[in-house]
Amino acid sequence: MTTTSRERTTSPAVPKPMRATLLAMIGLAAVVFTVLAVRYAGDSEPSRFDERAEGVVDAATNDRSRLSRLIISLSPVHMIVLIAIFVVICLALRRWRLAVVALLGPGLTGIATTMLKPLVGRTLEGGFAYPSGHTAAATALGIVTALIVVSLWLPDRFVGVLVVLGFAGLAGSAMAVALVTNNFHYPTDTIGGFCIAVVVVLGVALIVDRIAEMRRGKPVTPA
Repeated sequence: MTTTSRERTTSPAVPKPMRATLLAMIGLAAVVFTVLAVRYAGDSEPSRFDERAEGVVDAATNDRSRLSRLIISLSPVHMIVLIAIFVVICLALRRWRLAVVALLGPGLTGIATTMLKPLVGRTLEGGFAYPSGHTAAATALGIVTALIVVSLWLPDRFVGVLVVLGFAGLAGSAMAVALVTNNFHYPTDTIGGFCIAVVVVLGVALIVDRIAEMRRGKPVTPA
């Protein structure tokens, strides 16, 4: 079936059949983030879970130099460049709503992690650790990528949700392993970062769709 220009320009950020499931994901991620934030508020030591997870990651990883380069590569400047690239891709595809999500989602995720770290107060070697900003950034970019793929492919609800989970999980876990292996974060910090990205990026996508659809459904007042 051929997609018309009008259909492309009004393409939703999140297909309607997926919205209820993704909203449930946002709720679950918010709960997990809050539970971990309360549990580790003001802490400066790894938990038993952190120690076990670190052991598993260390046993499965044998090339720390490559992981270090992965971490260093995602600086704030690189993040801005990547966001710009995603926005341009969305505009080229005439996915206007996704362009807004690509701009606001990762950006607001970065702001959220920066503001939440001192509020939670968990530290690692004197620096604020929870939630992991790097993990959140990688996950946010993964989610945006998934939403673009879904908008082009238009799979059914189940497959679409799996695509979002898959891209988010791969991007977030790759960064998480790098951070944990090099002792930049506790494993639970990376879980918190992942959750924040899910809440913010998917939340922005659903809000953008809601606003756009409310404006489209608003009756035009005669002059």
